[in-house]
Amino acid sequence: MDINHRRGPRRSRAGQWAGHSARLALAGAIGLHGFVAVTAARAQGPAATSGTSADASDAGGTAEDRRDYDIPAGPLDQALIRFGREAGVLLTFPTTTTDGKHSPGLRGRHTVREGLDALLSGSGLKAMPQPNGSYLLGIDAMPVGGTRERERGDTAASLPPVTVRDRILRETATGPVVGWVAQRTATGAKADTALIDIPQSVSVITADELSARAVASVKEAVGYTAGVTPSASFDLREDLTTFRGFPFDWASFYLDGLAMPSTTYGVSTSEPYGMERIEILRGPASMLYGQSSTGGVLNMVSKRPLDIPLREVQVQMGSHDRRQVAFDLTGPIGDSDQWSYRLTGLKRRSNTSIDFVEDNRTYLAPALTWKPSAATSLTLLASLLDDDLGRSGGTSAFLPASGIALPNPNGTIARRTYGGEPSFDYYRKKQYSAGYEFRHQFDDTWQFMQNLRWRKVDLDYQTAYGLGLLASDATRRTLRRGAFGSFGHNEAVSIDSQLQARWQSAGVTHTTLVGLDVKRIALDETRYFGVDGPSLDLFAPTYGAAFALPSDPDTDQSIVTRQVGLYLQDQMRFAQRWLLTLGARWDVASQDINDRLGATRTSLTERKPSGRAGLSYQFDSGIVPYVSAATSFTPTLTPNPYGAPFKALAGRQYELGVKVQPPGSNSLYTAALFDLTQRNGLTADPDQVNHPFGQVQTGEFRSQGLELEARTNLSPSVSVIAAYTYLHARVSRSNDDNVGNAPKGIPRNTASVWTQYKQRGGPLTGLSVGLGVRYVDKRPSADAPGFYWVPSFTMLDAALGYDAGPWQFALSISNLTDKVTYDCWYARCWYGPARQIRATATVRW
Repeated sequence: MDINHRRGPRRSRAGQWAGHSARLALAGAIGLHGFVAVTAARAQGPAATSGTSADASDAGGTAEDRRDYDIPAGPLDQALIRFGREAGVLLTFPTTTTDGKHSPGLRGRHTVREGLDALLSGSGLKAMPQPNGSYLLGIDAMPVGGTRERERGDTAASLPPVTVRDRILRETATGPVVGWVAQRTATGAKADTALIDIPQSVSVITADELSARAVASVKEAVGYTAGVTPSASFDLREDLTTFRGFPFDWASFYLDGLAMPSTTYGVSTSEPYGMERIEILRGPASMLYGQSSTGGVLNMVSKRPLDIPLREVQVQMGSHDRRQVAFDLTGPIGDSDQWSYRLTGLKRRSNTSIDFVEDNRTYLAPALTWKPSAATSLTLLASLLDDDLGRSGGTSAFLPASGIALPNPNGTIARRTYGGEPSFDYYRKKQYSAGYEFRHQFDDTWQFMQNLRWRKVDLDYQTAYGLGLLASDATRRTLRRGAFGSFGHNEAVSIDSQLQARWQSAGVTHTTLVGLDVKRIALDETRYFGVDGPSLDLFAPTYGAAFALPSDPDTDQSIVTRQVGLYLQDQMRFAQRWLLTLGARWDVASQDINDRLGATRTSLTERKPSGRAGLSYQFDSGIVPYVSAATSFTPTLTPNPYGAPFKALAGRQYELGVKVQPPGSNSLYTAALFDLTQRNGLTADPDQVNHPFGQVQTGEFRSQGLELEARTNLSPSVSVIAAYTYLHARVSRSNDDNVGNAPKGIPRNTASVWTQYKQRGGPLTGLSVGLGVRYVDKRPSADAPGFYWVPSFTMLDAALGYDAGPWQFALSISNLTDKVTYDCWYARCWYGPARQIRATATVRW
């Protein structure tokens, strides 16, 4: 059944090829290599996203669709790429169709159909309109020279198709991105907004990039992003990541714009294969999200149903006996124009570079979309993520710095060494979520949106862990160990309701957003700390010692956090080039803590204002300088043994930057200077006589820096992402004798470049090669006196791919040279991941 006339009569052969062409075009747009795919976004009303079809005359365009073009003569593929961007449509085609062909260019005012005819003039190709509104790129029945190709038995359908559809895959803030360069985001404004219009630094990692780099975790995903410092340690429990120099915070991670709950040792995360994109908004974001990290937020955007069939099955094998299968299925349900589905899943069994640590995962994410009209849609989203890390605690279990970062007379501790106890250890984390996204557009001005999600994290975790070298062992080879356990769950319900208006007044165009954000997060956990377990010889480990948790827990508590936030944002464009963004929010946030061990209950309610103001100016050249200020507040979950819960941390940032997106290019370049301060930090109570373990909130932390980032397609064959970050992060006020010290694990300089080349044309068509390099400067082991420096490192990554029709074959290697890296905290260290080789075969149809 034709994708645009599912309820119409049986199609002709031409109609069947038209439907096939649309599917091929979509497949190319979201990852079938060998296609050039171009997308450009512009504002659209309900009609632009309608599921109804257009006839051939509609596809050609009306007088209102005419646009001015000035495309010079040159290679045909380059001309078509530029035309697709300037016309504001998606244009996909196999590069073998246009290899070696020339275009005379295009100047003047034209419709889409007229522009295509002019660009293809003299090429022997013709864009032929189909009844469903698409075009087939076929051999011209009477090209220059007069030979009729059809007389030799060829047909238009014998060539791979080109499809031009204004409604197919127009980039949105939650939809697929063609290639590695996104143009739109909702993370930075909650409304679907161009990236260059956000007065803060935002990075978008697309599904195409995740696939090309064979990313297996969120921490791997952000490794080539400015302003983000993933921990160098190998730790499968959580994606330890810092933003702009601020310590890792649970309040940093979001899924589809809603906060993700976590337990103390079970940070909520998600599976990259199920993500359409991963976005990082750097700096305070409380005006949009309420309680959130000072350094920024990371928002993962789930894959959603598409209304054109696409099916993918993937098999992956790799180092350490890695075995993985995955699938991604989407399309309309039956002949309906209203219903579409998506089902994404993954199953993995794998060992790792550390003895006994396994990387086993099951992931399933069904989704269903109902579009009863062009103005209304409801998408149901659910997911299950089950992590089982085998007979381990998911890490090397706290090895001593002596023998890794510091000298040891016995030499270096082997990277594969596990400091836990396999007969005792396990780590099992399950995450469940279900929710919906509802959209209704009343008219050209008003739109209502509502997102709701229930999410739960269950954790069962116990491990033997290292407490440092045994003091009584003069040989310095014995690890003192204790027993630790953490059991509990975290359950959250969040609902975010928004009313958006696009309107004009006095020459100013407004996009106004009013929202009400309500959430409740309930944490219930019990933790055990034991310090007298059997020891382990690190240089000749023998396992099997009897371990047991202490009979009494160290922590037994429940914490209920509530937040109600009302926010208002207005994006005001005036004099065509200026954009003023103003936002304000008022939150009522509370914490209720039930300490079951101490039989005490404490509570704290805070009323917090937050805001953001930004001003930008857009030049014709695509250069957009901006300045902004923003504030944040972050809950402090550290228990206070001497009274009520600590109040929230307060953040404030000033940012000056520029974003560059040259017209007609598939590139985005950004630069930002920022000054970020966090107050209400915890520091030692000056009254150590009466409060020896007390803390007061007079600490302050400051981070200033420079971020540079480039994401660009230099040509249809060459893609580059590059980033550089300079961070001057330090403790600015403290009672702990550490003023001026940088925080643990934060480097002063980081830099990265990934370059990918894909052969288009010739005998090696479909072959791609990627190479990446990451540099991380030296980092302090702690912010306290007596710290030592963890050395800098440079790491190489590589990828090799080959596309053969619907089949894709890829070989990816992370840490190409098997560089030994580690991260340390005081006298404890964790090795980084060893070289990982992954071979992947994917088939799409």
